[in-house]
Amino acid sequence: MEKERRAAEILAACCQGAAAAASPEAVLARMGEANRRKALEQVPGLQGLLCCVFPYFNRLDGGNLSLYARGMDYHLAARKRLDRACEALEKEFPGFQFRGYADVSPFPEVYACAWAGLGAIGKNGLLLTRRWGSYVFCGMIATDLPLEGGEEPQKCPDCGLCLRTCPGGALSQDGRLDQSRCLSALTQQKGELTLEQRRLIGRSGMAWGCDVCQRVCPANRGPEQTKIAEFLENIRSSLTAEELEGLTQREFRQKYGDRAFAWRGVVPLRRNLALLSQEKDSL
Repeated sequence: MEKERRAAEILAACCQGAAAAASPEAVLARMGEANRRKALEQVPGLQGLLCCVFPYFNRLDGGNLSLYARGMDYHLAARKRLDRACEALEKEFPGFQFRGYADVSPFPEVYACAWAGLGAIGKNGLLLTRRWGSYVFCGMIATDLPLEGGEEPQKCPDCGLCLRTCPGGALSQDGRLDQSRCLSALTQQKGELTLEQRRLIGRSGMAWGCDVCQRVCPANRGPEQTKIAEFLENIRSSLTAEELEGLTQREFRQKYGDRAFAWRGVVPLRRNLALLSQEKDSL
């Protein structure tokens, strides 16, 4: 298992989190035919997975932005670090190919990280790690370097706190998520919302995302803080309607394009802030 240990060390150093190696068979078996075909086309001869977690800032109370969206957009931060890791792995293991993924991936990244032993899977579908709780982003590198490892993922302790406290009742005992009732999903949704969905956002106090199921989770009691600079610098906890007033889509992207809350554009955020204001006025 020497190559597995060395490859994981390289990835962990680049992501400043935790990493582990695993064989890909179990992960591929959980994928649909289209995603499985895409994965094998992107990395011909796929024989190994290197999975990692990027811990993000988790200590700021208050605000109307989800904790994951308060620092740099994780797609940008993870992409840079995964590219660096792939370069280092290619030098360490010449002749093999390495391809990094962060969210935009044919792989079920949470399951892959759990299969590699990096954490359990919560009822909310998030990875629960020992050091950082669920305040982590998942990433992975697929390779044709033969790697071993992996075991059936652990499940959460099943305390039921996330199910009972979810504002929209979006979680279920079998781990399925109802997107139409998930506050985090609704704050990102474009187009018309039902009256119930609009009220849910208005009462939440959140302009983007929702951290309720994470805040109540026992796995998130006393998590370590991240050491990743991109998630520690220029922390923004809130947005206001005044900051977005008059901005075109282009101006909004120029101003906030390096933030995770920017990918849907300015319209959903304006709507959410208006709903929060209406709820405040009604009270």
